[in-house]
Amino acid sequence: FFEFRGGAGSTPSWHKSGCAMNKLNSVLDFISCGEYLIDEGYVHRNQLAAHGISAGSLLAAAAINMRPELFHSAILKVPFLDVLNTLLDPNLPLTALDHEEFGDPRTRPFFEYIRKYSPYDNITPGVCYPSMLVSASLNDSRVGAWEAAKWVAKIRETACSSCSSCVILRTDEGGGHFGEGGRFAECREAAYDYAFLMKV
Repeated sequence: FFEFRGGAGSTPSWHKSGCAMNKLNSVLDFISCGEYLIDEGYVHRNQLAAHGISAGSLLAAAAINMRPELFHSAILKVPFLDVLNTLLDPNLPLTALDHEEFGDPRTRPFFEYIRKYSPYDNITPGVCYPSMLVSASLNDSRVGAWEAAKWVAKIRETACSSCSSCVILRTDEGGGHFGEGGRFAECREAAYDYAFLMKV
């Protein structure tokens, strides 16, 4: 698997190279990995799917905004998509902690930088986006379900009208940020995801 800059699985310097004012490095790494998989013949161009969970969905969605033609489909789970508004809300439980990772947009330099990659703020009108399954949990205390709903609504409203892709919003009324839990729930979730990828 690939380790993007900003990931916690490597050295502290590697993590810092994809945080705060370096967050775009993570997105560019995500795109580069997709290009590599196609160029090296691991996947055909019309089969590449992006996948992200929580803040990982931020990377996937930002990459899709930058290079929508690169991805055939995407699955985004409990996605962190409205980065600016979320980080500007002190009443949300993870805002202070997320300031350490993404920066504090109450300061102008961070506001301008975050606005460059925040998925909700960078949807391009008239563009054909890949088919996407976006899942949100109504009881999620970490990432509000409204982030996924807003993003899906904006893409549906502004994307290319002649495009054949579909953008599906799926909401879970029972589980929280980590889903319903349990082996059978995980199997159902995986089956739903793979069925979507096979169908599109």
